[in-house]
Amino acid sequence: MHFPTVLAGLTLCYAGFARAAPEASSDLHALGSVKRPSWYPGRSTACLSDKEAQAVATNFKNLIANYSNELANASLTTDFVDYSDSVIELINNGCSNSPVALGTATFASRASFEAGQGAQPAIPFQQLNIWHNCNTVTIRWLSSGPGQEPQQVTGIIVLETVRKSGKWLIKTVYSEFNSGAWLVNLGIFKPTNCTL
Repeated sequence: MHFPTVLAGLTLCYAGFARAAPEASSDLHALGSVKRPSWYPGRSTACLSDKEAQAVATNFKNLIANYSNELANASLTTDFVDYSDSVIELINNGCSNSPVALGTATFASRASFEAGQGAQPAIPFQQLNIWHNCNTVTIRWLSSGPGQEPQQVTGIIVLETVRKSGKWLIKTVYSEFNSGAWLVNLGIFKPTNCTL
């Protein structure tokens, strides 16, 4: 007996919400057609599109798997900064009394990244997932196979970008991965108490 009253009240309430949302449809059957969040990709040219986000991810992958200074100069801002306690753990060989403190920038500029990454051998890098918003690309990745044995390494990278001259450049990187497996692969750490 109260059902028609409740239904009428809900219909009026929904109609009020639909009219309050600037981009909402006035069609009551278009449930969920309210204003999109400001980070909605493709909303404006100020936001990364799916294609642009993938290009940023591919550029970063190539910086790891097939490094060149030309690619670094074309993909990174001059004030680029990279933070990774996982990389610092590798630099420090797992020792706590080493020169690079955890929680600090791994590479404080594009030039320092070029010097560090340019001295490394190619690293197998496979993109597993990608997510993005207006100016940030997040990648879940895997490194396995030749050059990364016996254990695979999986990690997450967050790439903050800026748009300059019509192109998205990487400004800041936050990266973490299984540095313990990497230390095993480098022969620096020898696991004990392993059972089969």
